[in-house]
Amino acid sequence: RADSEGLQRRLRELEQALEQAREDKRAMHQEMSRQHQELQRQAAAHSQRLEAEVKSLREQLASRLQESQRSHEAASKALAERDRTIAQLQGTMRAMESEYEQILHDSLDLVLAKLAEARQHWEEQGTAVELQHKQRLQEFGLNPLEM
Repeated sequence: RADSEGLQRRLRELEQALEQAREDKRAMHQEMSRQHQELQRQAAAHSQRLEAEVKSLREQLASRLQESQRSHEAASKALAERDRTIAQLQGTMRAMESEYEQILHDSLDLVLAKLAEARQHWEEQGTAVELQHKQRLQEFGLNPLEM
C-alpha cells in the first residue's frame, strides 16, 4: 500500500508537473504570439514609413526633373537668342566693313586723282620753268646741254 500511495503521489506530482509544463508552454506561446504581433505591427509601421518616404522622394525627384527641364529649356532659349544676336552683329559688322572699305577706296581714288592732277600741274610748271631757263641761258650764249 505504501508503494501504491507513493506511486499515486508520484503520479500526481508528475501530472502537476505536466500541467505546469502545459501552462508554461501556453504562457510561452501567448508571449511569443504577443511578441510576433508586436513585431508585425512594428514591421507594418516601418513599411508604411518607408513607403511614405519613397513617395515623398519620388515626388521630389519629379519636381527636380521638371525644374531641370525648365532650366534646360531656358538655357537653350538663351543660347539660341545669343547665337541670333551674334549672327546679327556679325552681319552688321560685315556690312560696315564693306561700307568702310568702299569709302576708303573712294577716298583713295580721289587722292590719286588729285595727285595725278597736281603732278600734271607741276610737270607743266616744271617744263615752263625749264624752257624759261633754257631761253635765258641761250640769251647769254650758253648751251644748256653743257651744264
